[in-house]
Amino acid sequence: MHTEYSESENVIRRLHEITQSYDKGFDFQMHALIQLGLERFNLDIGILAQVEGDTYTIRHCICPEYMPLMPGNAFEFGMTYCAVTCESNGVVAIEHVGNSDILGSHPAYRHFGLESYIAIPIHVGGVTWGTLNFSSPAPYPRAFKAIDIDSLQLMASWIEVELVRRMQENQLRELNVKLKEMASIDPLTQLMNRHAFIDKLSRYVDHFRRSKQQEAALLLIDIDSFKGLNDTYGHLLGDKVLVEFAKVITANLRSYDVVARYGGEEFVIWLVDTDRAGIEVVCDRLMSGLDNLALVDEKLTASIGICHLQTRPVAENALSQFVKPAQMIDAMVARAGQALCQAKANGRARYAFCNAEPVYIDTLS
Repeated sequence: MHTEYSESENVIRRLHEITQSYDKGFDFQMHALIQLGLERFNLDIGILAQVEGDTYTIRHCICPEYMPLMPGNAFEFGMTYCAVTCESNGVVAIEHVGNSDILGSHPAYRHFGLESYIAIPIHVGGVTWGTLNFSSPAPYPRAFKAIDIDSLQLMASWIEVELVRRMQENQLRELNVKLKEMASIDPLTQLMNRHAFIDKLSRYVDHFRRSKQQEAALLLIDIDSFKGLNDTYGHLLGDKVLVEFAKVITANLRSYDVVARYGGEEFVIWLVDTDRAGIEVVCDRLMSGLDNLALVDEKLTASIGICHLQTRPVAENALSQFVKPAQMIDAMVARAGQALCQAKANGRARYAFCNAEPVYIDTLS
């Protein structure tokens, strides 16, 4: 009795050491846990397997060379001992499978010839996830003891808790990603919102400022007479126009350009690596695409204000005031806004540049 107590104490101590080694990762922990089981039961094969429908898949295992099993190997669930284990209410422990009424006639016995077998179902959220099992081609030299059953149950309990914890972590990670996306996406147009655009543009601008002889542009776009459109046709139709125009914008930009709904009926675009002619092509396409939407009887138009930028190398002591990305962005938006007002004042349905020449941004030579 004292020996069994010592053995039980040793298993608990080893299991505690394994389960506390989170920093080494789940794969390390599972390998150590299966190794503990092989030593405890004095068996050759240890497997943690997952059951999905009719498929039994090995997730973690330690096997001798004569049994070349590895993680990822899959079998028909009904052809494994675990089909019987999953139907049980607890541990299945059989010292000599060939003499067993339960598994002696099982197809897995005829195929693999494993004589000794001890296993337990793994449950996650009240559903059978798979099994933890240990086996050997040789009959077990003694009867499985109560400590063997207790040890396997302890191992299974930790695996179940850990699988639930990992599942919850994954769900939380996915939720955080989704919440982050929701916080950065305009719910109507599914474009980036203003806050996310400014955040992303800060990184783009910092890179642009450090480039030599590069051109870019910030476009501020406003759908003309949008309030009248809402008053005449209602906000649902107004929303439809915004959604469809967002699709037009996306379809006419390159994958590395950045677009956002800036607010109300305004959109903002950051075009990289483009000259004045390229900017004009984009503007013409956007205005034509809006005109072709045909969502209302009258012609839909937009006005666009453009801040065209170009870097130029200067000596370090001659750097301009637009060094910090935040300052550059404020200046670009202000100049594009001025150009937008000019386009509106000139009759709408047109685009205007804030300067005849690009706005030069000094960078180190």
